[in-house]
Amino acid sequence: HSFSSINRYFLFTKFFPCLLLIGTIFLVTSCDTTESPSNAFFDSPLVESLTIEPNLITFLPEDGFKDTTIQVMVKSTIKNLDEETKYGYVLIDKSSQESVASGELTAIKDTDSVMAIIPITLTTTSFKNYLVEVYAYDTTGKGNFVQTSLSVTGISTSKPVITKTTSPGTITRPETGAIPAIFTATATDEDGNDTVIGVFIRVIQNGTDVQGSPFSMSDDGSTLGDTTANDLTFTWSQEITPAATNPDRDFNIEFYALDVSGLYSDTVRTTFQIRGN
Repeated sequence: HSFSSINRYFLFTKFFPCLLLIGTIFLVTSCDTTESPSNAFFDSPLVESLTIEPNLITFLPEDGFKDTTIQVMVKSTIKNLDEETKYGYVLIDKSSQESVASGELTAIKDTDSVMAIIPITLTTTSFKNYLVEVYAYDTTGKGNFVQTSLSVTGISTSKPVITKTTSPGTITRPETGAIPAIFTATATDEDGNDTVIGVFIRVIQNGTDVQGSPFSMSDDGSTLGDTTANDLTFTWSQEITPAATNPDRDFNIEFYALDVSGLYSDTVRTTFQIRGN
């Protein structure tokens, strides 16, 4: 039923004994008191805001290598709270999507605000990305939740590693059009693969970097020939076109990776040749 039909039914069955007919005007007098039925439709809990402090935790070399506990303050605004509302927080590991902590929120007197302090035990070498979620639901399951991000950047103890590369080897120039020369490099890091912030390619001819080298490789699934986003296989491509003079070229190629702590991988080297048709 629509709300209006429910309301009419309620008025008819609840208050009919108290109706007084005067001309064409109906005066309704309640025989007893009851809660407005609109509450069941419009007054469910509503999480309106969420802030955390800090939202970024960064460890520095001077912090040393140790276990530590970080206190994160969570503050939220929730409308329409009552004694039967179920509300609290959940801390979720983004990489695994698993809940690693949960708890209750404390209502701040005479306000719509609630808060909690979440203790998070880490090492100073931790690299973590979390979601902090605050939820509120009534006894019928109506309500909502709000999430925000929390990042932890630790002290890197391992440099990234280039585990695999591909190179075209030799490409023969086309008579017309263009042929893409596609290079890839796969990187990992023992501190967590999400600590790899970039992979680069140097293109060297006659002992000198070509203009623009080193080039940043792509892992976005759409540019520079990359096909899959965030798979840690980075791609760079360059079109090979016809050349009327000096069609042959020889290059040394070097790949290396960089992590969030500023550590570089060892360099992986290969060669690349272009030949006239």
